[in-house]
Amino acid sequence: MVRKYWLILTLVLGLSLTVGTQATAIGTTVDQLDGKQAVTLVEDAFEVQRSLSEKPREKADIEAMLSDYFTDEQVKGFMEENLYQEGDGYSAFGSDFASYYIPFFTFDKETKAAFDDGHWYIWEVRSGDEEGPVSTVQGEEVVKLSFTDGKWKVSSISYELPSGIKGS
Repeated sequence: MVRKYWLILTLVLGLSLTVGTQATAIGTTVDQLDGKQAVTLVEDAFEVQRSLSEKPREKADIEAMLSDYFTDEQVKGFMEENLYQEGDGYSAFGSDFASYYIPFFTFDKETKAAFDDGHWYIWEVRSGDEEGPVSTVQGEEVVKLSFTDGKWKVSSISYELPSGIKGS
């Protein structure tokens, strides 16, 4: 009889430890992102924006495409500033300085990533030169990622790094 209780107790403890460990692992992988993954997410977001100039689409389709990578505020701003009616649908035509667009990063060794105060920052330092069809502003072009709605998303695009990153 004692042996039976011991066996049940061992099974219950073992099962609870296993379930607890899996829950902890799942909890950390959901909101964890490394620098390489952060850069890839920004590159994927850039490709989605770029694809919006390929053919006219319904507004709802564009919103759905953007919502996977951008916060609600960024989606709303992008759509208000950059969508143009074309036939029965809408397209977005980018430019070097269009609002709410991911900058034309090289997505190579020049692209930097750092985590600060709960956010990822992806940036490149620009010389201000005009090379080919792309011109840039001198300084940093920065994309900020925030964890929202259970996912990492682009939450802002700016020309300034936080002081905690600049100083390091």
